[in-house]
Amino acid sequence: MAGCPSGGGMFLLCHLAAGIVLGLILAGAVGGRRAVVAACALGAILPDLVDKPLGYIILADSVGYGRIYTHTLLFLVLALGVGLLVFWRFRSPIVLAGATGVASHQALDTMWLYPANWLYPFLGSFTAGAESRDLWSLLITELSEPSEWILFAALFIATLLLLKKEFRTALFERTGPLLEKVRLPLGGVLILLAGIMILSGVLALHLIPTGLEKPGDLVLCGLVLGGAGLAILQAHRLRIDSA
Repeated sequence: MAGCPSGGGMFLLCHLAAGIVLGLILAGAVGGRRAVVAACALGAILPDLVDKPLGYIILADSVGYGRIYTHTLLFLVLALGVGLLVFWRFRSPIVLAGATGVASHQALDTMWLYPANWLYPFLGSFTAGAESRDLWSLLITELSEPSEWILFAALFIATLLLLKKEFRTALFERTGPLLEKVRLPLGGVLILLAGIMILSGVLALHLIPTGLEKPGDLVLCGLVLGGAGLAILQAHRLRIDSA
Protein backbone atom coordinates (compact mmCIF):
# COMPACT_ATOMS: atom_id res chain seq x y z
CA MET A 1 0.00 0.00 0.00
CA ALA A 2 1.68 3.15 -1.17
CA GLY A 3 1.37 6.19 -3.34
CA CYS A 4 -0.01 5.53 -6.81
CA PRO A 5 2.11 6.46 -9.80
CA SER A 6 -0.58 8.55 -11.47
CA GLY A 7 -0.66 10.87 -8.49
CA GLY A 8 3.09 10.95 -7.99
CA GLY A 9 5.09 9.49 -5.14
CA MET A 10 6.86 6.28 -4.30
CA PHE A 11 5.94 2.75 -3.37
CA LEU A 12 6.19 1.32 0.13
CA LEU A 13 9.53 -0.48 -0.19
CA CYS A 14 11.07 2.56 -1.85
CA HIS A 15 10.09 4.58 1.22
CA LEU A 16 11.46 1.84 3.49
CA ALA A 17 14.77 1.72 1.62
CA ALA A 18 15.12 5.49 1.87
CA GLY A 19 14.44 5.31 5.61
CA ILE A 20 17.04 2.61 6.15
CA VAL A 21 19.70 4.48 4.18
CA LEU A 22 18.99 7.69 6.10
CA GLY A 23 18.95 5.71 9.33
CA LEU A 24 22.39 4.27 8.60
CA ILE A 25 23.72 7.77 7.98
CA LEU A 26 22.18 9.05 11.21
CA ALA A 27 23.38 6.01 13.15
CA GLY A 28 26.93 6.72 12.03
CA ALA A 29 26.58 10.31 13.21
CA VAL A 30 25.26 9.41 16.68
CA GLY A 31 27.54 6.48 17.43
CA GLY A 32 25.97 3.59 15.54
CA ARG A 33 22.72 2.58 17.20
CA ARG A 34 20.39 0.01 15.66
CA ALA A 35 17.37 1.73 17.20
CA VAL A 36 18.09 4.84 15.12
CA VAL A 37 17.94 2.83 11.89
CA ALA A 38 14.73 1.11 13.00
CA ALA A 39 13.10 4.40 14.02
CA CYS A 40 14.01 6.13 10.76
CA ALA A 41 12.77 3.16 8.72
CA LEU A 42 9.49 3.08 10.65
CA GLY A 43 9.03 6.83 10.22
CA ALA A 44 9.61 6.46 6.48
CA ILE A 45 6.61 4.13 6.08
CA LEU A 46 4.47 5.47 8.93
CA PRO A 47 2.42 7.91 6.78
CA ASP A 48 1.22 5.09 4.52
CA LEU A 49 0.68 2.69 7.41
CA VAL A 50 -1.60 5.25 9.06
CA ASP A 51 -3.24 7.13 6.21
CA LYS A 52 -3.96 4.28 3.80
CA PRO A 53 -6.15 2.23 6.17
CA LEU A 54 -7.62 5.41 7.65
CA GLY A 55 -8.48 7.02 4.34
CA TYR A 56 -9.53 3.94 2.38
CA ILE A 57 -11.25 1.87 5.07
CA ILE A 58 -12.28 3.89 8.12
CA LEU A 59 -13.01 7.14 6.25
CA ALA A 60 -13.76 5.54 2.89
CA ASP A 61 -17.14 7.24 2.47
CA SER A 62 -16.01 10.74 3.44
CA VAL A 63 -12.38 10.75 2.25
CA GLY A 64 -11.58 7.76 0.05
CA TYR A 65 -7.83 8.34 -0.49
CA GLY A 66 -4.69 7.80 1.48
CA ARG A 67 -2.58 10.94 1.79
CA ILE A 68 -4.16 12.79 4.64
CA TYR A 69 -3.14 13.56 8.23
CA THR A 70 0.35 12.06 8.50
CA HIS A 71 1.23 13.36 5.03
CA THR A 72 0.77 16.97 6.17
CA LEU A 73 3.43 19.54 6.93
CA LEU A 74 1.76 20.11 10.30
CA PHE A 75 2.34 16.47 11.31
CA LEU A 76 5.97 16.69 10.17
CA VAL A 77 6.60 19.89 12.14
CA LEU A 78 5.02 18.37 15.27
CA ALA A 79 7.11 15.19 14.88
CA LEU A 80 10.31 17.20 14.44
CA GLY A 81 9.38 19.40 17.41
CA VAL A 82 8.80 16.41 19.68
CA GLY A 83 11.99 14.81 18.38
CA LEU A 84 14.06 17.90 19.16
CA LEU A 85 12.46 18.18 22.61
CA VAL A 86 13.21 14.54 23.44
CA PHE A 87 16.75 14.92 22.16
CA TRP A 88 17.30 18.08 24.22
CA ARG A 89 15.77 16.59 27.37
CA PHE A 90 16.99 12.99 27.23
CA ARG A 91 19.76 13.11 24.59
CA SER A 92 17.91 10.40 22.70
CA PRO A 93 17.80 10.70 18.88
CA ILE A 94 15.14 8.00 18.40
CA VAL A 95 12.10 10.25 17.93
CA LEU A 96 14.10 12.67 15.80
CA ALA A 97 15.18 9.75 13.60
CA GLY A 98 11.54 8.77 13.19
CA ALA A 99 10.65 12.32 12.21
CA THR A 100 13.48 12.29 9.67
CA GLY A 101 11.91 9.20 8.17
CA VAL A 102 8.55 10.97 7.93
CA ALA A 103 10.28 13.89 6.19
CA SER A 104 11.79 11.50 3.64
CA HIS A 105 8.34 10.02 2.96
CA GLN A 106 6.78 13.40 2.30
CA ALA A 107 9.73 14.41 0.13
CA LEU A 108 9.48 11.27 -2.01
CA ASP A 109 5.72 11.79 -2.33
CA THR A 110 6.42 15.42 -3.39
CA MET A 111 3.59 16.52 -1.13
CA TRP A 112 4.28 20.21 -1.79
CA LEU A 113 2.74 19.68 -5.23
CA TYR A 114 -0.59 19.15 -3.45
CA PRO A 115 -0.74 22.22 -1.20
CA ALA A 116 -4.33 21.71 -0.01
CA ASN A 117 -3.34 18.34 1.45
CA TRP A 118 0.20 19.16 2.57
CA LEU A 119 -0.83 22.40 4.30
CA TYR A 120 -4.06 21.00 5.77
CA PRO A 121 -6.02 22.44 7.56
CA PHE A 122 -4.84 25.92 6.55
CA LEU A 123 -6.10 25.77 2.95
CA GLY A 124 -9.35 23.97 3.66
CA SER A 125 -10.30 20.30 3.40
CA PHE A 126 -8.34 17.52 1.72
CA THR A 127 -8.59 17.05 -2.02
CA ALA A 128 -8.35 13.75 -3.88
CA GLY A 129 -5.92 15.04 -6.47
CA ALA A 130 -2.88 13.52 -4.81
CA GLU A 131 -4.28 10.01 -4.93
CA SER A 132 -7.77 8.96 -5.93
CA ARG A 133 -7.59 5.20 -6.58
CA ASP A 134 -9.11 2.52 -4.36
CA LEU A 135 -7.02 0.51 -1.91
CA TRP A 136 -7.21 -2.76 -3.87
CA SER A 137 -5.95 -1.25 -7.13
CA LEU A 138 -3.10 0.43 -5.24
CA LEU A 139 -2.13 -2.92 -3.73
CA ILE A 140 -2.14 -4.61 -7.15
CA THR A 141 -0.03 -1.78 -8.56
CA GLU A 142 2.39 -2.23 -5.67
CA LEU A 143 2.76 -5.98 -6.26
CA SER A 144 3.26 -5.55 -10.01
CA GLU A 145 5.96 -2.88 -9.70
CA PRO A 146 9.40 -4.30 -10.70
CA SER A 147 11.38 -1.82 -8.59
CA GLU A 148 9.54 -3.01 -5.47
CA TRP A 149 10.73 -6.60 -5.94
CA ILE A 150 14.26 -5.40 -6.64
CA LEU A 151 14.22 -3.36 -3.46
CA PHE A 152 12.70 -6.27 -1.52
CA ALA A 153 15.61 -8.51 -2.49
CA ALA A 154 18.10 -5.74 -1.71
CA LEU A 155 16.57 -4.97 1.68
CA PHE A 156 16.39 -8.66 2.60
CA ILE A 157 20.05 -9.25 1.84
CA ALA A 158 21.11 -5.96 3.44
CA THR A 159 19.24 -6.94 6.61
CA LEU A 160 21.07 -10.26 6.74
CA LEU A 161 24.41 -8.57 6.15
CA LEU A 162 23.75 -6.06 8.92
CA LEU A 163 23.08 -8.75 11.51
CA LYS A 164 25.75 -9.15 14.14
CA LYS A 165 28.30 -11.72 13.01
CA GLU A 166 27.44 -14.31 15.65
CA PHE A 167 23.73 -14.23 14.79
CA ARG A 168 24.43 -14.38 11.06
CA THR A 169 26.78 -17.31 11.59
CA ALA A 170 24.25 -19.18 13.73
CA LEU A 171 21.34 -18.62 11.36
CA PHE A 172 23.18 -18.93 8.07
CA GLU A 173 26.20 -21.19 8.60
CA ARG A 174 26.15 -22.22 4.97
CA THR A 175 24.52 -19.25 3.26
CA GLY A 176 26.39 -16.54 5.17
CA PRO A 177 29.53 -16.69 2.98
CA LEU A 178 27.33 -16.68 -0.12
CA LEU A 179 25.63 -13.50 1.08
CA GLU A 180 29.01 -11.85 1.43
CA LYS A 181 29.81 -12.85 -2.16
CA VAL A 182 26.45 -11.55 -3.39
CA ARG A 183 27.01 -8.17 -1.77
CA LEU A 184 29.31 -6.74 -4.45
CA PRO A 185 27.39 -7.80 -7.59
CA LEU A 186 24.02 -6.93 -6.05
CA GLY A 187 25.19 -3.49 -4.99
CA GLY A 188 26.67 -2.92 -8.43
CA VAL A 189 23.47 -3.97 -10.20
CA LEU A 190 21.39 -1.68 -8.01
CA ILE A 191 23.65 1.26 -8.77
CA LEU A 192 23.48 0.46 -12.49
CA LEU A 193 19.68 0.28 -12.38
CA ALA A 194 19.65 3.51 -10.40
CA GLY A 195 21.65 5.22 -13.12
CA ILE A 196 19.25 3.96 -15.80
CA MET A 197 16.22 5.16 -13.83
CA ILE A 198 17.74 8.57 -13.21
CA LEU A 199 18.65 8.86 -16.89
CA SER A 200 15.11 7.81 -17.81
CA GLY A 201 13.71 10.55 -15.62
CA VAL A 202 16.09 13.25 -16.81
CA LEU A 203 15.50 12.43 -20.49
CA ALA A 204 11.79 11.60 -20.01
CA LEU A 205 12.33 8.09 -21.36
CA HIS A 206 11.14 4.67 -20.17
CA LEU A 207 14.29 2.59 -20.50
CA ILE A 208 13.09 -0.07 -18.01
CA PRO A 209 9.54 -1.22 -17.12
CA THR A 210 8.18 0.62 -14.10
CA GLY A 211 4.85 1.83 -12.77
CA LEU A 212 6.31 5.28 -12.15
CA GLU A 213 5.04 7.64 -14.81
CA LYS A 214 6.43 11.03 -13.82
CA PRO A 215 10.09 11.81 -14.67
CA GLY A 216 10.63 13.22 -11.19
CA ASP A 217 9.42 9.99 -9.61
CA LEU A 218 11.86 7.99 -11.73
CA VAL A 219 14.74 10.19 -10.58
CA LEU A 220 13.71 9.92 -6.92
CA CYS A 221 13.31 6.16 -7.08
CA GLY A 222 16.65 5.92 -8.87
CA LEU A 223 18.31 7.86 -6.07
CA VAL A 224 16.81 5.51 -3.50
CA LEU A 225 17.95 2.45 -5.49
CA GLY A 226 21.42 3.94 -5.69
CA GLY A 227 21.44 4.60 -1.96
CA ALA A 228 20.42 1.00 -1.28
CA GLY A 229 23.17 -0.22 -3.59
CA LEU A 230 25.78 1.88 -1.83
CA ALA A 231 24.54 0.69 1.56
CA ILE A 232 24.95 -2.94 0.49
CA LEU A 233 28.43 -2.29 -0.93
CA GLN A 234 29.42 -0.71 2.36
CA ALA A 235 27.61 -3.27 4.54
CA HIS A 236 30.88 -4.48 6.08
CA ARG A 237 31.57 -0.93 7.24
CA LEU A 238 28.00 0.02 8.12
CA ARG A 239 27.37 -2.74 10.64
CA ILE A 240 26.22 -1.06 13.81
CA ASP A 241 26.27 -2.20 17.40
CA SER A 242 23.16 -3.27 19.27
CA ALA A 243 23.04 -0.23 21.54
